[in-house]
Amino acid sequence: MSDANRGGPAPTIAGMPTFDRRARRQRESADPVARYLGALQAEVMAILWEKDEATVREVVEQLNRRRKRKLAYTTVLTLVSRLWTRGLLGREPDGRGYRYRPTKSRDELLADLSDELIDRLFSDFGEIAVARLGTRLEALDTERQEALRKARKPKS
Repeated sequence: MSDANRGGPAPTIAGMPTFDRRARRQRESADPVARYLGALQAEVMAILWEKDEATVREVVEQLNRRRKRKLAYTTVLTLVSRLWTRGLLGREPDGRGYRYRPTKSRDELLADLSDELIDRLFSDFGEIAVARLGTRLEALDTERQEALRKARKPKS
């Protein structure tokens, strides 16, 4: 079985560099949210998914409990502001600041990201993308195919 069938690295065109412009550390993260957002923004989202809502100060406290090198309030404020600008967080006034909450669950975010990636694939490569995707799916072992069938949810 190839690495791609086991979830390993996807095959590349021999002699050509990868087209993925993300940093290696981001590309190789086990967390799909971190692969898209980056590790720190994914940590912020994980905290907010866990707590449902929080101020920047509360997020800073949670983040700094987990690390030796502490993050500054302004660093976390920048991360949260970027997530809010992307529409991943909503906010309500809370004293002199804001209270933030996720606008989507983790599963909803992953579903949206998957849909966006698939749409781009079809848009950029057309029918060949559909044919190649079908070939790759057929090559998966039956256990992996069954796991994918169970994970498939209709778009609402």
